[in-house]
Amino acid sequence: MVNHHGEFMKNLLVVLILVTVVVAGCAEQLTEELTFEEAEIPEPDYSKLREEYNREQQSIEQSFREGPFDGRVAVIRIEGILDSEDVMPIAAKLREVGEDPLIEGVVLWIDSPGGTVVAVTQITYEIERLKSLKPVVAYSGGIAASGGYYIMSVCDSIVVRPDTELGSIGVIYVHVDASGYYSQFGFDITVFKTGEHKDAGADWRGLDDKERQFITDSVYDAFYRFVYTVSRGRGLTTDFVENYADGLTWFGEEALDWGFADVVGNFDDAVQEIEQLTGLKHAELVFIEVVESGDLIEYDGEIGGYNWETVLYLYRR
Repeated sequence: MVNHHGEFMKNLLVVLILVTVVVAGCAEQLTEELTFEEAEIPEPDYSKLREEYNREQQSIEQSFREGPFDGRVAVIRIEGILDSEDVMPIAAKLREVGEDPLIEGVVLWIDSPGGTVVAVTQITYEIERLKSLKPVVAYSGGIAASGGYYIMSVCDSIVVRPDTELGSIGVIYVHVDASGYYSQFGFDITVFKTGEHKDAGADWRGLDDKERQFITDSVYDAFYRFVYTVSRGRGLTTDFVENYADGLTWFGEEALDWGFADVVGNFDDAVQEIEQLTGLKHAELVFIEVVESGDLIEYDGEIGGYNWETVLYLYRR
């Protein structure tokens, strides 16, 4: 006859020992206590916000124009993290709009914190192709960082809100070496591979010198492409762009001062910008959103309001 109570207590004791070992191991890795200086709280500048509000009221008044439309402008919404699955639906819509003779210009409404190098590079190519056919204005009301700014930088003009965060020129690759953790807790990992570097980047081992150099070369190749694309799109020198390529984002007015944006305003200011580039006086707006599933949603006419989630990033002071 089995003593179930005794077995239960024995198993419970084993679990408690394991939990104690794990907690102790984690605590052992946190022996160094991090300290930070207290961040300074900036003084409020309500006069600046009052001026911003007055400009927005003027822009709203100008947006209510009467009379017939004299042309059509497509407003294409690109948002979220840009990955390989986003390339085809975005490219398809950009090419469709580019070949539509009734659409005379395009506003790309971009709110993206970035994406993969491959995806962003291909989307940028499609934007440049579209730009060769008709004017393209980029607008962001929230965030256009890293790859989001990459695709924005090649447009004919960039319009951003004062509180938009953009920039973050840089490339990142993260490798986690968890081999010490696996060894400490008794994990025995066996790898079957056909080449010496087939598991390069796996967390069960560190990187050797050749792999570190390969990753460094790849990261800087993408970084130099980023710098060159921005410098070419914005008419800036590569040295100037590199000086601001520290990975931080900037607010709209900072980007304007440094030449990384053309207009600080809201969406209606972006519409006025595309009207100036196309020669239209009262454009009919066709709103198009490329959603994650690859489906396309199209809206005809004016849309009353917008409420997009924004993400806070570090910014330059």
